[in-house]
Amino acid sequence: MFTGEVGVISNQATWRSQVYELVDEDDGTTTDLAAIVDLDIVVTIGGSVGEQDCRCGPWATASIANGKVTIPGPGFQWQFEDTDLSGICPDTYHIGVKVTMDGFVVDLIIGDITVLEGN
Repeated sequence: MFTGEVGVISNQATWRSQVYELVDEDDGTTTDLAAIVDLDIVVTIGGSVGEQDCRCGPWATASIANGKVTIPGPGFQWQFEDTDLSGICPDTYHIGVKVTMDGFVVDLIIGDITVLEGN
């Protein structure tokens, strides 16, 4: 699992993530996500870090189902459009990536994202 600062983005621009790959820690092999039939990946931008109740939101969600998570090879990436982000006020928010493969659920990324006021 990755934890920490995922990035800094603008609330007035498209954000395409880097490509993330699932690598087996034991042997270093990469999982071919395109070959997995029962796969779901959901990226959620949730409540701000300073909120008492961090369950607010989600402010934006990307998934395979809504077409905002893609698998461009062995890894995956997501893209939020400016319209997805324009309602998010500048602040630091929680971001999570949940991967479900063949019924097995993994919190792959639990971190923070800083949203800046764009032009």
